[in-house]
Amino acid sequence: MDRRRGYTVAELLVVVLIIGVLAAVGVPRLQFGLRDRSQGSVTAWKIVTDLRRTRSLAILHAATNPQGFALNVRRQGKNTTYDLVDLSNSRVVESHAIDSSVVCEGGASFQFGPLGALKDGSDSSLELSLGPSTFELTVVPATGTVRCVEN
Repeated sequence: MDRRRGYTVAELLVVVLIIGVLAAVGVPRLQFGLRDRSQGSVTAWKIVTDLRRTRSLAILHAATNPQGFALNVRRQGKNTTYDLVDLSNSRVVESHAIDSSVVCEGGASFQFGPLGALKDGSDSSLELSLGPSTFELTVVPATGTVRCVEN
């Protein structure tokens, strides 16, 4: 007796139907807000790191570049990018894009002088939000210290 054993189409349909019902019940229970908060946090801390890097570049090159360095935010519709700029020759050192799902409001130019402090006329705060999460980035003008607070 050479009988092949296998599954019938009806059995396969029942299994697929059960998996579909489980998926339909399980997917709405996933916490997508957690993903948004995580992405917002990653973006905020990336900008904090680049603000600190801009300040460090200004201090590092103080002897040869008294103009300093800047982090300039550019908004074009829903797209936001920012550049690290050498103020002595306006050369872009590095450029980054912010994910279009992250809303970026506030300051547009953070200029650090050779001692690491913000230059006069520079912005000192930036706000990022994604879903219910909001991150406020502030730079202390006198010292150039960068802080990030989640609201």
